[in-house]
Amino acid sequence: MTETPSPFQRRIALALLAKAEGKPAARLRLDARMAPELHGHTDAEERARWWLQLQELERRGWWRLQLAPAREFADLAERKPQLALQDFDALAAWVGYQPLASRWAARWQALLQERGAPAALRQYLARNPLPALEPLAPEQAWYSLQQLAQRCQSGQRLALRELSAQVFQGRSKLLDAREELLLLLGAQPGQFSEAPIQLLIDCPARIEYALFVENLTSFEALADARGAAWQHALLLYAAGFKGSARRLREPAGCRLYLRANSTAQQLGAVQRWLFERAELPVCFFGDLDYAGLDILRRLRELFPQAQAWALGYRALARVLEAGGGHAPEWADKQQQADPGTTGCALADTELLPLLRRSGAALDQECLDAAALQAAAS
Repeated sequence: MTETPSPFQRRIALALLAKAEGKPAARLRLDARMAPELHGHTDAEERARWWLQLQELERRGWWRLQLAPAREFADLAERKPQLALQDFDALAAWVGYQPLASRWAARWQALLQERGAPAALRQYLARNPLPALEPLAPEQAWYSLQQLAQRCQSGQRLALRELSAQVFQGRSKLLDAREELLLLLGAQPGQFSEAPIQLLIDCPARIEYALFVENLTSFEALADARGAAWQHALLLYAAGFKGSARRLREPAGCRLYLRANSTAQQLGAVQRWLFERAELPVCFFGDLDYAGLDILRRLRELFPQAQAWALGYRALARVLEAGGGHAPEWADKQQQADPGTTGCALADTELLPLLRRSGAALDQECLDAAALQAAAS
């Protein structure tokens, strides 16, 4: 392979890389406008030399040359050639292409220093960039940052997403998980509140333990058809990881929503347990995958005695041990991280080893209430 790209290779590569910014499956048409060298005004021998240069990078796996089906007497240029990008980073390094985000970040950091932004703020934004600002010119981004700093230093209390929408062109989610940035800009701890967790609950006549359920379908199934094993369980649904957020146990951070068959008197008992730390055993039932057991690990930070719900999880485990379940990549779970240990004996000695051994996962919805009642008998 050549040490450096030819002018032809470089021009084509730069066009393909620019088209690929933010697009994982970019393609570039090699028509007469983009690649005149490949078309009829050059002789066949010279055109062959250009094709060889394209094929050279295809052999490296950096792009793939795609052609329409062959037709009689049609040469390669007549078969609607296009390049499909295969390896952005390798191709960019070879031709010296700097991604737009890197160019914007360099201009942004230069502007921050020019405007006298404190070193701690510059370092934070270098480590934790705000990609959503990149469509703006750095000067516009600086203006929004100044607006945010003024709000922080004013002492005004506001919902976090309202603050984000008001200073970032109506975009409400830019400040999620950005507490450090707010503090660097002069905010007081807790000055901007996250939206309260909406906790859906179904109360039995007598409450013996609390059962957090990860997914809404399973929560509704358990509430609609109460089996003997969960007849006296306080069922709770808070949308996955939200159920392990610290504000769950703060009156200002959590709103309770009763299903129709629950009473106001029962609501008082739930509030005493949740907000006043009354004693009640706690269980969790979610998907049999790393994310589900990570929710359990986090839930135990709020409820140190919380345990995996043995009935539900052992029923899921039997399905997985029998060869059921799915590969993580079938359900976009390949990025889930093994939580290591949760502190729950059932999860740490049975469920996590099973996940590691099988390499598979299982969603809790595969068991309906009837299957769980059968497992309990």
